[in-house]
Amino acid sequence: MSRSVGVLLLAGVLLAGCKIGASARSVAESVRTSLNPPPPPPDTVPEMLDYAADLGVNVSEMAKLPEGLLWTDLSPGEGQPAARGDSVEIEIDGWLRDGTRVDSSVVTVRIGTGAVIDGIDLALPGMKPGGRRQLVIPPGLGYGSQGREGIPPDAVLVYVVALRSVLR
Repeated sequence: MSRSVGVLLLAGVLLAGCKIGASARSVAESVRTSLNPPPPPPDTVPEMLDYAADLGVNVSEMAKLPEGLLWTDLSPGEGQPAARGDSVEIEIDGWLRDGTRVDSSVVTVRIGTGAVIDGIDLALPGMKPGGRRQLVIPPGLGYGSQGREGIPPDAVLVYVVALRSVLR
């Protein structure tokens, strides 16, 4: 969006807000808040948290995707790497950061279709059969503000994903 279009849009929002009885100050504050949302709570930022020693998480040595997923390869695997659109058989184990196990299963999924939480889906491309990857998943790539049974809202999750096979 060009700067002039943005200024016109902002002026229109302010004018509309004033016409419906809101003060220009409250409308301006509302616009400012929407353009500059507050930072996330510290207990949802993976790099700011402590993890149970048994999980072996060391965020300072993990790579980070632009979406916020932290990951490290525990073992690289061999062969042709998985790619978006491939069907893969994976073994997943998941924990809360305090070490409470919340997930353990073997599933077959197609990468990029949303069959698993976003944090796992983002971690699969590039993995090779036999490879294992540790993930630290922020709430927005896990179960978010809703949580699910056994997983509280806004939980940071730790997963280990093992790629058993790529089914092309």
